[in-house]
Amino acid sequence: MGTSVSLSEQAPDPLLSEVIALQQQVEQLRQQLLQTQQEKADLEVLLNMVTGHSDQILSEVEQEKTDLEILLETATEHSMLVETDLQQQVEEERRQREEQFQSITAATPVGLLIAEVETGRILYANERLGDLLGLSPAALLAQSTVDFYAQPEERVSVLEAIAQNQTYRGELLFRRADGSVFWGLLSMRPFGFNGQHTLLTAIQDISDRKQAEDALRIAEAKYRGIFENAVEGIFRMALDGDYLEVNRAMAGLFGYTSPGEMLESVRGATAQLYVDPAQQQDLRQRLESQDEIKDFEYAARRQDGSRFWASAWARAIRSESGDLLYYEGSCIDITQRKQQEEALKREIRKLRIEVDQTKRQKEVAQIEQTDYFQWLVSQADDLRLFKDAPRRDEG
Repeated sequence: MGTSVSLSEQAPDPLLSEVIALQQQVEQLRQQLLQTQQEKADLEVLLNMVTGHSDQILSEVEQEKTDLEILLETATEHSMLVETDLQQQVEEERRQREEQFQSITAATPVGLLIAEVETGRILYANERLGDLLGLSPAALLAQSTVDFYAQPEERVSVLEAIAQNQTYRGELLFRRADGSVFWGLLSMRPFGFNGQHTLLTAIQDISDRKQAEDALRIAEAKYRGIFENAVEGIFRMALDGDYLEVNRAMAGLFGYTSPGEMLESVRGATAQLYVDPAQQQDLRQRLESQDEIKDFEYAARRQDGSRFWASAWARAIRSESGDLLYYEGSCIDITQRKQQEEALKREIRKLRIEVDQTKRQKEVAQIEQTDYFQWLVSQADDLRLFKDAPRRDEG
């Protein structure tokens, strides 16, 4: 038989080429299958690992959930206990604040009340307010603040002032339950009370002070009338000697047309009102040591330079603590009296001289009548005769 020839050595055959291509594809598919199988195996291993890890994570999550549930339950119980404790503390603090508020308001010497802003309805009042208005605190709770204004329209002005400034302080007339009125010092400000917008009000009875002020005002008016219309000079003097105030009579006494002119002219130079400035220093020193002097007489000088005699009364005015504040006093012109005194002194001296002469004459007459005087006269006569007689040697 002839020699065998391999397929490769044979002439190309289309079918053979196709077979070879199919064989190559089959080999590629086999390789891909093996790779896919390996990848599957790897994925199964990875899946097993992931599944095991996820199971562990899930277990841990379940444990954490259980722990959190226990913690939450414990925290809830604790928070309930804490909330209860806090509520008790809040209630205790509120009770203590109420007790302190009651104690403070009961001890305060002024009337206190809390009232609604719009209606004025009283929500709280202390005992002192009840005493001021003539009602018990319980009875006041059925009242409105409007009922106690002597002039109700003033409440509107008070509320307007609070709206602008948040506070009010002023003196008003109030009316008691029996209809009598009194002066009160009113202090008011916004205040939160039991969750409501209210006004905290304090009222202090100042009737005594107002009466004292009225009396003082009347006394000052009387003093001013006396001061300005007095016929004698009245002054108020500072510690350094300057005049703080003088009346018209004082100004006229020293030749000034008005108190203002005198104060302006002698400010810092009051020594010019004294003929001898040392007398001013003497006056101040005596006031410092005695607090009051009377009938201090000095030679004074008017604005035009003319002189006159003045008599001053002055006293030191001190504070309640004893501090020296100023001096006050009066001054009058005693020139006529001093002239009369001088004239009287001259008359007395003249009379004394005349009396002395008459007395001497009487004494001489009495002496002349004595035996001793008569003997002296005779002796004198003898001496005179002896002197006049001619001497023997001249005969």
